[in-house]
Amino acid sequence: MPSVVLVTVTYYPNISDVRFPLALELCQLAATKEIQTVIVDDSPDHPAVRDALEKGGKGYIKVYQQDKAIYHGKGGALRQAIYTARELLADANKNYDKCEKTAICFAEPEKVDIANHIHLIVKTILDGRTDIVVPKRSEELFRQTYPIEQFHSENFANLHFNSLAKHFKGFQAENATQIDWLFGPFAFRTSLADTWLNYNGTSWDAQMIPYVRAVRNENRRISSVTIDFRHPKEMKEQEEGDPKWTNKRLQQLNVLFDLLGGKELS
Repeated sequence: MPSVVLVTVTYYPNISDVRFPLALELCQLAATKEIQTVIVDDSPDHPAVRDALEKGGKGYIKVYQQDKAIYHGKGGALRQAIYTARELLADANKNYDKCEKTAICFAEPEKVDIANHIHLIVKTILDGRTDIVVPKRSEELFRQTYPIEQFHSENFANLHFNSLAKHFKGFQAENATQIDWLFGPFAFRTSLADTWLNYNGTSWDAQMIPYVRAVRNENRRISSVTIDFRHPKEMKEQEEGDPKWTNKRLQQLNVLFDLLGGKELS
């Protein structure tokens, strides 16, 4: 019986997209680690993406086409993946009640190395010490393996959001004061899935705001664990020094400073 399911969302114009091999590598690594993985895909050529990723996953990967009549945008794809993962865990563990000792973990498909750290990320959830975990990148590998602009912009944002979060009791715990908000991956106890499923955001906010509300409104426990995560060198080579990507990150920060900082943490 699986105790954890990894979820992610994908979109590729075609399978020759520069990022597609990273998603395939993630599927292969997840299979090697025997991690059940649910992918919701919105690619134009969904059958080609599905077949390639499932073949690489050797039975551990299941790819679903995004149901855009119900689930809108990237946030909707995430909710569909979480819903599907919860059903998978409930079926495997016979019912929802037995899912209390199971976890769902999200990571972007380009973050291949996350599969090497899944069990460390979910450990404190499975043993009952916390409800939500946001992994934190080790400072040295963060600086070494990420585009330098991203290293600085995300450190800046993390400092901002942590300075706001410290005013809430749930973020004052010893392992919750230095959340790596901009990393992306997070994990939660499966019984908390409705917190994500009930939030209708369509972008990056759909990852973060639910765990803020779980801590702030439901007194759920959140913690961080540092992992030696290595970002793919292909991403650093593609993005470093390119103003297109710095502009994209600025737009992302503007959205999050408003929706997360201005509306949820203030």
